[in-house]
Amino acid sequence: MAKQVRTVYGQALFDAARESGRLTEVREQAEVIISALTENPDFLRLLTHPEITLTEKQAMVDGVFAGKADPLIHGMIVALLEKEHGLEIGNVLERFVDVALKEEKIGVAYVSSAVELSEDQKERIRKKLLDTTGYVEMRVHHAVDPSLIGGIVIRLGDRIVDSSLSSKLDHMRQSLLERE
Repeated sequence: MAKQVRTVYGQALFDAARESGRLTEVREQAEVIISALTENPDFLRLLTHPEITLTEKQAMVDGVFAGKADPLIHGMIVALLEKEHGLEIGNVLERFVDVALKEEKIGVAYVSSAVELSEDQKERIRKKLLDTTGYVEMRVHHAVDPSLIGGIVIRLGDRIVDSSLSSKLDHMRQSLLERE
């Protein structure tokens, strides 16, 4: 049920934002709200507390979002609360952002390396990803994972490129075990 709520509401918000010509602006606001919800989980707990009435919840949402957030986002949050799907607000916004980024041809990649990469290395990876994909912009999130021993692992959507030394050693170990 939660996945269906996320998909249906996220797609509805996407369709409305695109039709109104405000896709980028709504996406940027949604990203800010996702961060705010992550940093302030108590706000979501208040919005979903069973002893707080819907009217009180709507007043809280109005106080926080009215005149500040795009009316499409504000309306979507109120609709989720009315249908008692308040816990899904963050998931719906994340789904919307994912779909909007694809529409805007903005890729999101996750790069793990055994050691911290230099700014030059990070930029070369970003450019290589842009050159080998259909994206016009690339957001790259870097993380250090010493268990990789060496090399890097890149995840872009459902694609993974693993050139880590730990992966190569594991493949070599499997190959040796198969020869026994």
